[in-house]
Amino acid sequence: MDMSEENASFPFVLDHKPGFLLGSFLYRLFRRARFDEHMTERLRDMNRHGTVIYAIKYPGKLDYLLYHYRFRRARIPYPKVSFDMNMTMLLPMKQVFRVLRFYLAYMARHKRFPSPFETGFLERTIKNGTSCLISLVDSKGFTRRFIHEDKDYLQFLVEIQKKMDAPIFIIPQLILYKSTPEKEKPGLMDIFFGYKDKPGCIRKIALFFRHNRKAFIDFGTPLDLKTYLAEHDHGRTETDIAGELRSLLIDRIDAQKRVILGPVMKSKQQLKETVLQDPKIMEAIHEEAGGAKKKLKAVRKKAGGYFDEIAADYNQAYVQFGHMVLSWVWKRLFDGIDVMPSELGAVREYARRGPLIYIPSHKSHVDYLALNYVLFEHHMHIPRIAAGRNLAFWPMGNYFRKSGAFFIRRTFKGARLYAKVFSQYIRALLQEGHPLEFYIEGGRSRSGKLILPKIGFLSILIEACNEGYCEDLVFVPASIVYDRIPEESAYLHEIDGGAKEAESFRQMLKARHFLKKSYGKIYIRFGKPISFKEYLESTYPATHQLHRHLALDLIRSINDVTLVTPLALVASAVLTTHRRGFHLPQIVETARLIHRFLTSRSVPTAATLTDVEQACRDTLSLLISWKVATALEDIEGEERFYFVDDDKKPELEYYKNSIIHATITYGFVAASLLSGSRQVPVTGSLADDYKFMKHLFRNEFVYSAEGDDGAEVERILTYFTSERLVEQDAESGEWRVTRLGYDILPTWAGFARTFLEAYWIAARTLSGAVKQGDAGRGDILKRMHNNGIRYYRLGIIEHREAVSHLLFKNASAAVRDGRSLDSADETSEHLSALAHRLYELAH
Repeated sequence: MDMSEENASFPFVLDHKPGFLLGSFLYRLFRRARFDEHMTERLRDMNRHGTVIYAIKYPGKLDYLLYHYRFRRARIPYPKVSFDMNMTMLLPMKQVFRVLRFYLAYMARHKRFPSPFETGFLERTIKNGTSCLISLVDSKGFTRRFIHEDKDYLQFLVEIQKKMDAPIFIIPQLILYKSTPEKEKPGLMDIFFGYKDKPGCIRKIALFFRHNRKAFIDFGTPLDLKTYLAEHDHGRTETDIAGELRSLLIDRIDAQKRVILGPVMKSKQQLKETVLQDPKIMEAIHEEAGGAKKKLKAVRKKAGGYFDEIAADYNQAYVQFGHMVLSWVWKRLFDGIDVMPSELGAVREYARRGPLIYIPSHKSHVDYLALNYVLFEHHMHIPRIAAGRNLAFWPMGNYFRKSGAFFIRRTFKGARLYAKVFSQYIRALLQEGHPLEFYIEGGRSRSGKLILPKIGFLSILIEACNEGYCEDLVFVPASIVYDRIPEESAYLHEIDGGAKEAESFRQMLKARHFLKKSYGKIYIRFGKPISFKEYLESTYPATHQLHRHLALDLIRSINDVTLVTPLALVASAVLTTHRRGFHLPQIVETARLIHRFLTSRSVPTAATLTDVEQACRDTLSLLISWKVATALEDIEGEERFYFVDDDKKPELEYYKNSIIHATITYGFVAASLLSGSRQVPVTGSLADDYKFMKHLFRNEFVYSAEGDDGAEVERILTYFTSERLVEQDAESGEWRVTRLGYDILPTWAGFARTFLEAYWIAARTLSGAVKQGDAGRGDILKRMHNNGIRYYRLGIIEHREAVSHLLFKNASAAVRDGRSLDSADETSEHLSALAHRLYELAH
């Protein structure tokens, strides 16, 4: 090689820092462009270990300039060399003259233009670890390869990789200036100015200057070329491998675009025709008509009406308007939405495998808005949301429908054709690749803890996947936690026996007073996505139990990422230990005890809990401002005394319950240890109590694991032993509560006592009703409520929050344990014995 060729200069190299004027212009132009920041460290790591090559689908000088400048400012590997993209107009004059001098000298010697391949320029560039940019679909490049037999850039990378020890990382990427979904049929703008997938020059300039503030750079799944060749070479030619690589990288770019834009949009009418003309629906229509031709028309019309009742009518303009309004609302109502970008990054990775099925916890109507706001903010396509039919009221029903909501009845009972149309609509959405969102609990939790899952909608999804409407389902569990729930007063009204107020326009107008309050932060956490395919491979439940097993695992996944907030921690400390009042050091000590346990079990906690004492101070100040807690100054003014009035304790119960999934089994064992029925408990009796409570409260909790109860009790006792709360006699095996244990174990037992007292009230009330022969009366819940208030006033029970219609409903079924209330003697005896055992465990 000529020595002059070692100093080869080409016009597609941007390795200089722009001057002041150009730098200022580029800064103003590109500073608002965003990129997926969770890739930052990964890109730097790849750059340390090999060479980073960015791959874009179509060539574009504006895109190259944006990637180069934006990545350079972010201090991540930025493309200095763009294969075959002439950037002469942006090069400094000194570099332009250097390129011109080299070209003239080369042409004088070789009688042809210089080639970056022949001069070894590109090989040296790659081996030196310089980041580059290549385009995958280029008409000029194809002509050069196909007609003039020039070397393919991907083929060149394959050849170079075989000579290198360090890997070449090829990273597919794309830039989007707006997130409007692509339509199936192009319009005139697409014909004249280029399709959105490949905008023409005029459209690209217009898009950039109109939407540059919303420009977003996204990355597809990186490809380690060295690893790829080791797995796929097998004696194949570089040409074949390059062709396969091109298709693979293009597929990854297209898949990533679908994550942001969603699938190519069909109109509502197109989807309606697809659903109603499906053979399954046609067969159901004929069955409904009973073979009578005269009825066919009416049944078809009914099926069409069902579709219109159900289907979403997505419109990006409504989503963008809603995003703008919500940006204002969040500032008035909340102190922001706390999310983890790394968790969203994991969701983006899984989105390439199949339709995303978001399964968030459901505590508030704000859930719909907050989750979709976050997805929109992070450039992910808004899912189609399963919303209750109660939300279809005017005028919000139309807005929700345009924002991606489809509506579902609470029950399909007696509506066979409706069920068929609904199921087929879900199949059609999955077949098109739409992400979906539904609430596996069925409705909003009024208690603060997760409700046992409903498996109807999940069954429809699994059936559709099994029938081949999609290759896989990717379930995304998500926990949504509030510092303070907006519907708090409504929930307390229902818990106390009040009727739920139906959603309506009038109710929405009454909700204006919410805008005058502050509800703290919203915390959204995403669990690890669950591939249905992988789930099937890793578990072997019986077919008829698959849906239930998966539903329970999804609830557990939500619990696993549910964040502990300062209010949840303080509420737990108050209600389990300091019900009559406390000084600040006392509440801090209890809060630290619970916090230490939670962190040892890897339960996620809010960042503000790094300083538990300060978090307690701040939370108490909030509770005082909300008139939930009261502070009394000491007579000598030295120390404040805090207390929560009895009628305010149910408000705190909601927040305590948000973390009870992590503590309840410890509460069972602590209650058993402190039970008045025995002085020296043995492991066997503890296990019996544990099994009894776990079974009794089966409708209240989804336990962390369905393992051996005896082993679980041993594990809990091991923890209590490590905290010096209990000790075991080496000879007899009996467990003794230590002096410290009598001080601390009531805190743990406090997590279970609300439920023990509620179920005791239910059992005692039902027992009396059975004896009197009027257990079948419809006012049994009201009688439980009245008895509960009486027992509380008499001091028989300690927890006012145990007087809850929600608990009584579950307790009514659980305490009967399948027995008929008509069998007076047997049922009354069972209920009396149960009430006695519950009372012993609660006291």
